[in-house]
Amino acid sequence: ARHYADRAQSDRFAPLAEQRHAWHADSLPEDVLKEIGNLERADLVILQFPLWWHGPPAILKGWMDRVFVSGGLYSSRMRYGTGYFKGRRAIVSVTTGAPRAAFGPGSRGGDFETMLWPMQYSLHYMGFSVLPPFISYGVQGHGYSYEDQSSLEERLRGNLVAWSSHLAELGDVEALWFPDWPDWNEDGSATG
Repeated sequence: ARHYADRAQSDRFAPLAEQRHAWHADSLPEDVLKEIGNLERADLVILQFPLWWHGPPAILKGWMDRVFVSGGLYSSRMRYGTGYFKGRRAIVSVTTGAPRAAFGPGSRGGDFETMLWPMQYSLHYMGFSVLPPFISYGVQGHGYSYEDQSSLEERLRGNLVAWSSHLAELGDVEALWFPDWPDWNEDGSATG
């Protein structure tokens, strides 16, 4: 509530109502306007974060809660394929301390396809074309170690080369597929 100086409802806080009101009253907080401007100028948005409890850190979720403004950047008619950021691309880049062998379906570290789905689907909801993620494994530290220092340094150099190659090839990469409104049946189930 403290983010909205000109409140629509002073007796209770309804975030979506306050966002819509602030958008229409041109009273969004300056930091939110700055972030929206950054997104509007970007051809490619890279969300880089460490895997934290099998998902993004809370600060990134909080950023999305504040910056993806209801009534301004999305509405019931402006989302998915008709989203505000249609024509722009986004990619998720994740670092994790555990080695590659710890991840995958049924693995102890979890399956990245499942863990990243909410983040990637949220970007799709906003209209972005979401590119396949990049995962940098074994960025260890803070008391966790899976290999000796020289092996770690060599692998981290390899991670940087792989990230650079991944970025260089993004023009030829097909976006991830997500269902869109035309892809839904009347009962809410996906077609095909």
